[in-house]
Amino acid sequence: MKILKKIFKWLFTGLDEGLFYWNITLMSSMIVAVILSVFLRYIFNIVFNWTEELIVFLFIATTYFGIILGVKWDEHIKVSLLKDKLPPKIKIVFEIFISAVTIITVAVASYLSLNWIETVGSKTSSGLKMHYSTVYYMLTVSFIIVAIYEIREVVLKIANFKRGINKP
Repeated sequence: MKILKKIFKWLFTGLDEGLFYWNITLMSSMIVAVILSVFLRYIFNIVFNWTEELIVFLFIATTYFGIILGVKWDEHIKVSLLKDKLPPKIKIVFEIFISAVTIITVAVASYLSLNWIETVGSKTSSGLKMHYSTVYYMLTVSFIIVAIYEIREVVLKIANFKRGINKP
């Protein structure tokens, strides 16, 4: 059991760091593209159609993969007025329920999105000549990773509940 815990800890640490640096890379690329695009447009009066699309696609990617970090760090938007007033044990049960709803929602959305992507994803963008399915699959992948993080949180909360630890 300890070996399994070490493996999962190693996997999640790698995933955490990978997502963090991936988001930094996406955000840095977007910043460079915006600065370069503005510089070329207003200094040299040169406009590239593909840079506009690249900036939009990078922004979408930072949003999709940022969702994962928001869930991982528990920084996503939530209304906790009711939850904060509950006793500790009921609070854990309530949090597990919310995580279960999140898992079901992203799992269903991921599954249903695959058919939709196959239907509408074959169109290509005008500037980059990239299939829109690439952008759509990013959302599906981010939903799957969100579900993985939520499952991890549920397992940790159940383990803490069984041990009698009342911290969220």
